[in-house]
Amino acid sequence: MNLAAKQFDLRNARTLATLSALAYTDEANVHSEDGQIHGLITETEECITITIRGTDSIRDWITDAEFFRKSYWPNVSGLRVEVHAGFLAAFYDILGPVIDRLLRARNPRLPIFGGGHSLGGALMQLLALELQRQGFVIGQVYTFGQPRVGNRAFARYYDSMLGDQTFRVVYQEDIVPRVPHLPAILDPYWHSETEIFFPATGPEYETNPSFWRLLRSDAWGWYRAFCLRHFAGALDPITDHHVRNYQDALWQLK
Repeated sequence: MNLAAKQFDLRNARTLATLSALAYTDEANVHSEDGQIHGLITETEECITITIRGTDSIRDWITDAEFFRKSYWPNVSGLRVEVHAGFLAAFYDILGPVIDRLLRARNPRLPIFGGGHSLGGALMQLLALELQRQGFVIGQVYTFGQPRVGNRAFARYYDSMLGDQTFRVVYQEDIVPRVPHLPAILDPYWHSETEIFFPATGPEYETNPSFWRLLRSDAWGWYRAFCLRHFAGALDPITDHHVRNYQDALWQLK
């Protein structure tokens, strides 16, 4: 890990994407009490890494009955901060095991570099906030194909605490970073900064692309998929979500 990194760092992104993929395997060494959430915590002489895996079924949590929001439990003065209820419940389930394992580390005060794919990215944002609140040192956070976590007030609160250290990596037409939208039209779900976007038009990434740039990339991606696979190309927004695509995109950069 590049401990001195202040901006998006390719070495850190690659390492955390690889560890996020390993969290899907038997290498996972931290588990929620109900056995639904899994992660991987590693320790070197210089830092600690925490990566959380996604869910086995994207459909399960996109259509989960708990898509409504609940108030984010730390008291944020003057802000109506709300988080996806299902994500918040999963965060509660994994928080205790993560802290227990951190406290058993050789040096729990080493800087923590966090990552996560899919739902794991959303949980990593919540974990990073809470670990910082409890006095742990957060180095950087990289998420891959992460859904929106809460309302705009939550995004603003997160950015005020860890925005400069967090990078959301999005691959092409991956549908998951585009959800959820409900329940409120006037106060929709909102992403925190900073987005690192890999467009369908080329291997190089872009930082915080505009809506119109995303639309052009999506249009080209759908057209290309249809030309190559016809109607099977409609599955691109789902297949683009696989963690392997994120690994490949990062390793193809020079």
